[in-house]
Amino acid sequence: MPRGGGKGRKERDAGREEEEEEGAVGTLEAAVREARRRAAPSVRDFHYNKQRARLVSRGSELKENAECILYWMFRDQRVQDNWAFLYAQRLALKQELPLRVCFCLVPTFLDATIRHYSFMLRGLQEVAKECAELDIPFHLLLGCPKDKLPSFVVEHNVGGLVTDFCPLRVPRQWVEEVKERLPEDVPFAQVDAHNIVPCWVTSSKQEYSARTIRAKIHSQLPEFLTEFPPVIRHPHPPPNPPEPIAWDACYSSLQVDRTVTEVAWATPGTAAGLAMLQSFITKRLKSFSSQRNDPNKAALSNLSPWFHFGQVSTQRAILEVQKHRRAYKESVDAFVEEAVVRRELAENFCYYNENYDSVRGCLWSICGIHDQGWKERDVFGKIRYMNYAGCKRKFDVEQFERRYTHCK
Repeated sequence: MPRGGGKGRKERDAGREEEEEEGAVGTLEAAVREARRRAAPSVRDFHYNKQRARLVSRGSELKENAECILYWMFRDQRVQDNWAFLYAQRLALKQELPLRVCFCLVPTFLDATIRHYSFMLRGLQEVAKECAELDIPFHLLLGCPKDKLPSFVVEHNVGGLVTDFCPLRVPRQWVEEVKERLPEDVPFAQVDAHNIVPCWVTSSKQEYSARTIRAKIHSQLPEFLTEFPPVIRHPHPPPNPPEPIAWDACYSSLQVDRTVTEVAWATPGTAAGLAMLQSFITKRLKSFSSQRNDPNKAALSNLSPWFHFGQVSTQRAILEVQKHRRAYKESVDAFVEEAVVRRELAENFCYYNENYDSVRGCLWSICGIHDQGWKERDVFGKIRYMNYAGCKRKFDVEQFERRYTHCK
């Protein structure tokens, strides 16, 4: 009798691989939930490191007769594994108040296109759904924070406001503008949920290079690289549900370039981000150290979109990747260097250097922040540059070109 066709076998093999991958992702999600549960039943029972938070306002006492605590989310767009969300729930549980979450959708942000906004909004839809399951209202406000948040705080009689940290100029301006317009009796706290070691804890100054910040970060990882407790179903729900979010109106409000469409390979949201993390650990981590600089090799984590929008915590990624250090020591150490040291060095630079986005500021990456104590000497010879022949010595250029060109 004739054997089954090769095409059928390939389809069956592909189906098995997909099922195995889905099972692995489910196993990771279950393992992460169990790890949170073991850390503490809730943030109320967890030893929360208060160095992660800092007070923005002058007043620190939660006002009496308040009706809720508000978490203003903008950079870290996830529910679980979010120190800012946890801090807000901690306050709400302590005061036995409802917890609300809001996000201010601005019509433009720097040079973001519909590709960026779509990824973000689809992730926020997942956040809104998860919040609803936890009896935590999620509010999407259309407009600038300074125009929307202060009135929202007054309308809902907010007793305390918690927000994310970002070192960039525009988000820092948002925080200052909101602080100036808040009622004086509403304390305002900021939590660095994006970095493992809070930016203001790592260093009190602009660091010279990765060499000078590396030891400062690694010396504090035992204190800050901890498991997360879970954000739990909130036991004090508000009396009224939030207004339904008109997601179509959100898209219509955007004043952005719509010609740059979404990418197909990256599905927004925390669930998809954790799936990518699992894929990295099982398939690509072993070759990350040796092949991450070869564009023809599948060795990268591909987690950047989820890290950027805060849909996956870098701390969660490090916690999971480090479990495989015995098998892939060099790759795990290289990933920690890239995802923690180098990334948090960039945060330090943007936080302490007001010229981070100018020609004057970019000299830091070339020369450092101080003149070097080298002896002066004559300059001669040719400028070294990367040419075609040099590229060919480093990787298969023709193979790389074939990926992005179509033969006629």
